[in-house]
Amino acid sequence: TGQHPAIFPEALAEDHIRSWSNEGDIVYDPFSGSGTTCKVADRLGRAWFGSEIAEEYQAVALRRIENDLFTKASN
Repeated sequence: TGQHPAIFPEALAEDHIRSWSNEGDIVYDPFSGSGTTCKVADRLGRAWFGSEIAEEYQAVALRRIENDLFTKASN
């Protein structure tokens, strides 16, 4: 379908990332699914990496992160 069945709100990831890390820290998501945590970590100035075993979800995450990076570069 090209989507992940459980994309959680970016505001939830943002709250946790802001609460538990500082700019420049590394955020690791061992079950990165659709890439929400990685996408938000990048937006908040954190280095990040994620792991996802399902190839179809890797593609979803990559697409979402690339779109966000393109938008950020355009502004």
